[in-house]
Amino acid sequence: MNRIRNLTGNIHTAANGQKTYDVFYASSGLIPVIGRLLQQQFGFSPQSTPAIGLDEIVIEIEKDGIKLSLGWDIWSGAYVLSFCEEGSQWVAHIAQFLDDEFSKSIYQQYVST
Repeated sequence: MNRIRNLTGNIHTAANGQKTYDVFYASSGLIPVIGRLLQQQFGFSPQSTPAIGLDEIVIEIEKDGIKLSLGWDIWSGAYVLSFCEEGSQWVAHIAQFLDDEFSKSIYQQYVST
């Protein structure tokens, strides 16, 4: 089966009961790009330096007391994960924005091979 690889994301309910937006075919290089977009468009700021492991990258971002996790791993690709109901509402809004943004050809360099 030949799957078309692109940066279309999906919203799921995570194990914590909150929403997560996953971009399965994203390379790890997309994480700083997403971080900048979320800061510029929505005002989310990093709360720590990224934790970088062999197979994952995680950073917490925050706006007005609402924390989200921005990350990448070998299982999910890139993701934005909520920790609370208000955050889940933000994840839905962010997902819509990123799906529109990632349809632009300049982001194709971040599709994993």
